[in-house]
Amino acid sequence: LNTLGCGAFSKVKLVKDGEGNKFAMKIMKSDSKKSKEQEDNVFMNEVEVMKDLDHPHLLKLIDYSTKAEALRPDGTKLKLKYLTLEYAEAGELFDYIAETGVFPESHARYFYHQLISALEHMHAKGFKHRDLKPENILFDKDFNLKLADFGFATTEDISDSRKGTYGYMAPEVIANNAYRGEEADLFASAVILFILVTQHPPFIRAEEDDRYYSKVFKGQWNKFWDVHSDMDISENFIDLFTKMVSVDPKDRLTLEQVKAHPWFNGTLPTPEEIKEDFLKRQKVLKNVLKRKGKENENTENAQKPKPAKKKKIPMKYTKFYEVEDADLMVDTVVKCAQHLGIKYDKSKEYFRVELKAQKDKSEVHMLVNILKKPENNMRCLEFVKISGDLADFESVFKKFRSYCGRKFE
Repeated sequence: LNTLGCGAFSKVKLVKDGEGNKFAMKIMKSDSKKSKEQEDNVFMNEVEVMKDLDHPHLLKLIDYSTKAEALRPDGTKLKLKYLTLEYAEAGELFDYIAETGVFPESHARYFYHQLISALEHMHAKGFKHRDLKPENILFDKDFNLKLADFGFATTEDISDSRKGTYGYMAPEVIANNAYRGEEADLFASAVILFILVTQHPPFIRAEEDDRYYSKVFKGQWNKFWDVHSDMDISENFIDLFTKMVSVDPKDRLTLEQVKAHPWFNGTLPTPEEIKEDFLKRQKVLKNVLKRKGKENENTENAQKPKPAKKKKIPMKYTKFYEVEDADLMVDTVVKCAQHLGIKYDKSKEYFRVELKAQKDKSEVHMLVNILKKPENNMRCLEFVKISGDLADFESVFKKFRSYCGRKFE
């Protein structure tokens, strides 16, 4: 029917069968030079995992093929592989939290029940997801949660490969230590829950020199929560999250202990109440996406499909420097912004600076993150373009690179 989105190695199409039922078809070129062995392994791993899973809150695999063909306009054949997936037409959890605001704790609890139920089923079957994040959680038409993207899932009891997305990785995963996938999944689920309730992540990375998670390493929980003192967060929520993100996995709650926690067993809205709230949020989301020009005009029911986000990967430029003090790098970025007359907003919690540079009649909006390579003391200035002209973004990046180079090189 139409293209829902594109990734580096695949396209996702909205398709319909003879009876009018709609599905999402993830298509990958089998003979593409881009289709490397790693991507093929992820594809087949996802197939094998999804074949063995059947749960109302796990996205369903309908069909797949590794030997499909399509005709090019010139009549030649193109070899393809594809997954036919359940169509989660209400879109991503990420978009709802990012564009429509925080969830009341009772509503966050409603969806967290569904996520924990999905994880419980996966773990009972011997699978660990290893890439939990809001972008991998979808909604069906009734706003039931659907966990997706199983390419990194494993049956290993103990893993030693770093899989997932840094902001959701447990500290033992980031540190390249051996880890249990179940414990890593629960850690990531706690980060997701925090985002639902506050609309922002609890830390950049769960490592000792992270400005926020460092307080967890030191056991300075009062300082950790002081940053969020302006948020309307319940004591039971604070207790649950605190006990789920400890540095040592042995100190964290197990899945059964999470289910027994007072916060988890608090009041829940009815499915009808959830649907009423999220239909309103969906309307807001539709208007936001239209303003941003990100909505697919042919997509029904105001959905911004999950793959569409992956199609447009934010433009990033990076530069590494051997600097131990991240605060010094933040201050240097600020001084450069002041020198160039660029508007800036320095984060109070993270090693991050937001920049808005006026170029002629347009504005370039970007984020500068100070990241650390886990294996050494090298730090990275990561410039992420949020909006604006690419050439203007590159021009600004070069000026900051030159300024910081004189300071650190």
